[in-house]
Amino acid sequence: EPMSNRGMFCRLCLLVQDAYGMFSEVQLQSLSSADDLERYCRRWEGKFCCLAGMKILQRTTRGRALGLFSLIDSLWPPVVPVKVPGQSQDSEMMTSNLPPPSFCYILTVQSGEVHVEVDEEEQISNLYQPPAVHVLKEVIQIHGCNERCSFWARVVYLRLQTKHSLPISQREIWLFVTDSTLQNAVHITPKVVAVSVTASFVLSTEITETLSVASQLVFFKDALWGNGKIICVERTVLLLQKPLLCSAAGADLSELTGPVRLDELDSTTEANSICAVRGTVVGVNESTAFSWPTCDRCGNGKLELCPQDRGLLYCNQCSEVVISPVLKMQLEVFLSCPSRSQSIVKVKVWQCPGLFVLINMLLSLQSYEVQSVLGKEVGLLNCYVHSVTSHPNNCVALEEIVLL
Repeated sequence: EPMSNRGMFCRLCLLVQDAYGMFSEVQLQSLSSADDLERYCRRWEGKFCCLAGMKILQRTTRGRALGLFSLIDSLWPPVVPVKVPGQSQDSEMMTSNLPPPSFCYILTVQSGEVHVEVDEEEQISNLYQPPAVHVLKEVIQIHGCNERCSFWARVVYLRLQTKHSLPISQREIWLFVTDSTLQNAVHITPKVVAVSVTASFVLSTEITETLSVASQLVFFKDALWGNGKIICVERTVLLLQKPLLCSAAGADLSELTGPVRLDELDSTTEANSICAVRGTVVGVNESTAFSWPTCDRCGNGKLELCPQDRGLLYCNQCSEVVISPVLKMQLEVFLSCPSRSQSIVKVKVWQCPGLFVLINMLLSLQSYEVQSVLGKEVGLLNCYVHSVTSHPNNCVALEEIVLL
């Protein structure tokens, strides 16, 4: 199993099991990126390997390594009978009688060289147990804590944690995902769930670059479920392609039949979720409104004055003068929402169809009558929920978003 360490590098780790049912985690060399982890995962997983020159770093227990043992528990009991130490090699114990492991060895290479031999042409070992794959409707109904789960899901929105005091490398990323079992369910919420990608988990460039362009179907392998949250931590793997060895190859991958629907804002909406909002404009925060020019070719919002002609704007990304810049605006409005009648709903909106009349009015006039936009009906707006507070007043702070 690949694993990443906190920081800017990845480490290749193998979770191995021998014929006696004994587990060990083998810590190998550092890798340059998470893409290398995927490559080893596809080439080595499920194959018989021979380890030589290993050094025991420690003998860890369940209490010291909950994350490691949550993965081991998902692979227990063994799929075939295991050999019993001290008995004839022909004598085997039934797997149903085995207690779960209470310890695991952490191994590393004795010297700088890696002494791992993997026969990549060999057939899959009969000890290998592919992860059980669930649909999201089943995942959110799991009872328990620190349970490993594997599932396919479509990523519809990606958001970097907004704590600017932290460097980007230490910020959490949130992937908002859904599948047909959530979208088509009548009485089940949520229709979209958040997956926390911790700072210690390194996303591959293939996934980050693909998600920056469009929504993608992603396989989440051995994510952690607990306290109503899905978390990508060490020993979790994210893949865009079907794992060759995995029962995921036969999983239900039915595509969404229409546009992604979000749960509408109501009394159960929590912070750090996404929702749909409809309501009536009851106020505008004029002090926070501002507009800025963007490049009409690439959308770059950081234009500079042209060195040759200070009256023109220049785009560094296109390396060209911007003749017809597109003006964009940010605005904060207050809505009255029937679904959250007791709360002040504050929405930071960008240039969007829902407030097209209001935005155009602000762009074309230096001054305007606020009364002329009050009472306008807006929605459905797709929004990210920044905060939900009850004291000193009931307030929901939202930001308009665009789904992938």
